[in-house]
Amino acid sequence: MNFKFLPFCLSAFLLFCFQPLSAQTDTISLRVELSQIKEDVDKNLIQIKKLQKLKISGYIQGQFEVGQEFTTTKVGKSTSYHKDRDGKSGDFFRFGIRRGRIKISYEENWYNATFQLDLTEKGIIIKDLYFKVAESRFKVASLTVGIFNRPFGDEISYSSSRRESPERTVLFQKLFPDERDLGAMITLASPKGSKPDGLKLEAGTFCGNGITLPDNGKMDFIGQLKYNKKWKNYTFGIGASMYYGTVRNTDSVIYEVKRVASQEKKWVGENVPNFQKNIRQYYGLDANFSVQTSWGITNLRSEVLFGTQPSTENDFSSPKSGFMQFGDTPFNYLRKFWGLHTYFVQDIYKTPLTFVLKYAFLNPNTQLNGSNITNMVDLPYHYFGAGFLVKFTSYLHLLCFYELPFNSTKNAIPVPEKPSSGKIHVANYQRHVEEGVFTCRMQFKF
Repeated sequence: MNFKFLPFCLSAFLLFCFQPLSAQTDTISLRVELSQIKEDVDKNLIQIKKLQKLKISGYIQGQFEVGQEFTTTKVGKSTSYHKDRDGKSGDFFRFGIRRGRIKISYEENWYNATFQLDLTEKGIIIKDLYFKVAESRFKVASLTVGIFNRPFGDEISYSSSRRESPERTVLFQKLFPDERDLGAMITLASPKGSKPDGLKLEAGTFCGNGITLPDNGKMDFIGQLKYNKKWKNYTFGIGASMYYGTVRNTDSVIYEVKRVASQEKKWVGENVPNFQKNIRQYYGLDANFSVQTSWGITNLRSEVLFGTQPSTENDFSSPKSGFMQFGDTPFNYLRKFWGLHTYFVQDIYKTPLTFVLKYAFLNPNTQLNGSNITNMVDLPYHYFGAGFLVKFTSYLHLLCFYELPFNSTKNAIPVPEKPSSGKIHVANYQRHVEEGVFTCRMQFKF
């Protein structure tokens, strides 16, 4: 019997017997690997979905300003003219970062949180810090708590990254410094697709001190009813707003404009209890309209404001701090005011250019006029502005804008005998004072 083929036959037999077992083992191993890969993919998808809920955005505005002798700029360490620093021409320029915003938001189905900082060479400031909770069934109500825009008018909520002029109008800068406030707000909106779709009510209570720390235990009410509608190429909206609050009078005297024996209207002081709450009350109406044609988008926006402003003797502005300074800064001058502003914004056909016209008016004290005005704070002003916006891309914009204020010349404000420190001319408000400013701004948005 020949056994020389026996080893070969035995090897072939073993290979034949164990080949299915080896294939089965490889299949099981492959399934385990695929299962592990699927598990890793699922974990990564969960993490990706979480990251998609986190959004980071922002913009940076580099700004160059050229101002006349009596104006102030928004950038630079010193924002006013001084002859020793800026030369004898009477004009001066400043350069800086106007805004450097970074915004982080996290959104879920029925709640979100937002955190926004403003970073410039002057420092870091918190601009937004709030959370919003919405009811998920009817999707018509929500609650916002923290530091956020006051629900008043259109100018406040219109983002600085979109606005076609460098700054908000002077009236809003005076009444609502920092635009934001610390408070809580309820929003009620009509359901999507319903007949009153576009109608929204926002109302809340706020500390009334901007984004600074409050310590006086009072709250102010702000409310706004707004309606916006879009129809074909047209968009329009109207709104009404109200602010009702108080400012503590840290003095024992309050000043109001009254008629005296000579029938002239003058500031008259009256004794009142220390720390009484003086009424701070504003009303506002706003409207906007836009249409898209072959020439581009045409936009018109306008607002009117009036009310009572507790202010200091030499400043019309609202308080930016809640700390009672015990007589140091008494907001004890009650001024009746009114003002308005209008924007005309026109895209230039199929170019990246947008043309802008702006007009604003502020009368900080409607009870005084002509020879009764002896303080420049009570002086009415007209503001004329014009410029253009170049949208190189959706991220990069260039804005050039010139604004020229005109003060009322009908007043009895004393004319100084000599210029104030650092100036080369006297500030004669019985003529038009030079306060124009040109702004050139480059903005990058991400």
